[in-house]
Amino acid sequence: MTNPRENDPVWQAALDWVLRAHAQPLDTASASELAAWLERDPAHRKAYEEASRVWLLTGLVPPAEDQGK
Repeated sequence: MTNPRENDPVWQAALDWVLRAHAQPLDTASASELAAWLERDPAHRKAYEEASRVWLLTGLVPPAEDQGK
């Protein structure tokens, strides 16, 4: 089964931003770049918010090896 978002550049960019922000705090230039990207198109903000929710939810799911213990 393929992921319909794997070819969606907006989703990929949003996911990249979420991953960058969680890897380390964004510096001032990167934070400004993210803010500009979010403001450029409502679809950007929507994708970023959804990617952020996915990131949060994946952190709440225990790894497969921990299930059932």
